[in-house]
Formats: sequence, structure tokens, C-alpha cells
Amino acid sequence: MSDKSPFDVIACRYDDLVARFGHDPRACDYGRPESQAVKFSVLSEVTPLNGKTILDVGCGFADFARYLEARYPGVRYTGVDISEAMVNSARKLRPDLAIERLNILNEYPGHFDVVTANGIFYLLGADARSLSQQLVTRMYSLSRHAVAFNSLSSWAANPAEGEYYADPCDFVDFCRTLTPWVVMRHDYHARDFSIYLYHRENL
Repeated sequence: MSDKSPFDVIACRYDDLVARFGHDPRACDYGRPESQAVKFSVLSEVTPLNGKTILDVGCGFADFARYLEARYPGVRYTGVDISEAMVNSARKLRPDLAIERLNILNEYPGHFDVVTANGIFYLLGADARSLSQQLVTRMYSLSRHAVAFNSLSSWAANPAEGEYYADPCDFVDFCRTLTPWVVMRHDYHARDFSIYLYHRENL
């Protein structure tokens, strides 16, 4: 039995993908670049982002920063990731950005207006439901205005083996224990859903 945590396994997987593909959507485990763009679009629609500080959890190459900068003047981006290879590559690509290697469950990256996460749950293994809830709780505690994240959906036909497909309704019920201000979107991809969480005082 391996002594590695799910996070160690994920970090190794992405280190290997970076070594194999370099700066390419395939290294982020996307089938096509178009899929990445759609998910970026949905996450960015959580709230007006002009002038906001953003923490991107599981930032990969920090490509989301470029997407945001092209559309939201004054956005200030910080990225964190658990993959050393991803962080090193992102820093080379964007030396102007704050990009750190850390796990938000164990380390404090700061507080931000908006916290986002794109595709960080699907490899969490047998404890994926619990760990994803812990991650969202932490993300909400680090945010001042809103949180936006996505997950593979249990409503999908033909789910892939070995990946975590969350029940959207179950995730919404959990999120309602953090805040009543919740939006769930399942309108952009048959295998994926996104949830927005808001702080009441910032609506």
C-alpha cells in the first residue's frame, strides 16, 4: 500500500504531464483547448472581476491569468499549485505574477476578493467527497466576495473509471452549510458543473 497522500499522487501525475507535453492544455489533462476556454469563461462569470484580487487554486500554467487580463481591467492574479513542475513552468512563463507551490489545506496564501478552482477534485481518490468539501470550505474562508469552482458531474453519461464525479445536488447541499448564497450551473458541458458561492455582505 502506498504511503502517498492523494495530493502527492496528483502532484506526481502533473509533474509527469508537464515533462511529457510542456506548456500545452494536455498537460492540464484537457482533451481539447476549447474545453479549457469554456471552463475559464464560466468561472470568470461568478462576479464582475474588474480590479479584483483573484486566487487561482490549482493554477497549472497560470493560463487563467491571461484569460482574465484580456477581459477584466485591473484584475490582480495569484496562482497556487501542488505540482512543482507546473509552478516552475508558470513562473518562467509569467515571472510578473505571484505563483506559489502550496496546498491551501496546510498553508495560508492570503485573503482575496475571489477564489477559483478549475478541475482540482477529480483525482482525489476514495476520499474525494470529503477532501473536495474541505477544499471548498477553505476557499470560502480565504475569499471576501465569492468563490467559483467546477467538478466532473455524476449526471454525465459514461464516466471514466478512476475519476471522481460529484453529485451536483449533493455538492449544492454541502455549499449551503457555508452560505445560502449559492448558484449551480450545469448549462455549459454535459460532464461538468460549476458552483458559485457568495458572501452576503458583498452581494
